[in-house]
Amino acid sequence: MASYRNQNNDNGEMKKITNEIKSCKMLKDIEIKKFVDVDDGYAYIVAKNSKNLNTNQLRKFFAAIRKIEHKNSWDEIESEFYLIKPRMAVSVGRKNMPKPFYELVMACMEKVDVGSEEEKMENLKVFIEFFESIVAYHKYLEA
Repeated sequence: MASYRNQNNDNGEMKKITNEIKSCKMLKDIEIKKFVDVDDGYAYIVAKNSKNLNTNQLRKFFAAIRKIEHKNSWDEIESEFYLIKPRMAVSVGRKNMPKPFYELVMACMEKVDVGSEEEKMENLKVFIEFFESIVAYHKYLEA
């Protein structure tokens, strides 16, 4: 099992992205290109700096996020969405997920449940696309 204990990644880039996300009002305020571009997009940078992230954990959380994607309203999504937080915290505690990655995802999640029902759903869509891009680049960089 991959552990992040010996990880020598530059978490400065992760902290910078986390702070940029925290500084916006809503996740949808950041253009999708900034999230998903190759080389300088957030997802690519996160994947590059999370090489020791346990792939099974990453896919597990992506599957949980995908599951809520098919619901039609924030009321249907909210409880499952927030249960992702403690589940990710357990992964950090078990050393399956680096804390900078967890902090980044938590910053994103804080920016989803903001605004009107329609805005929350738009924020969720951006969050899912960002997470999907992280999974894709993580796999790409493994090759």
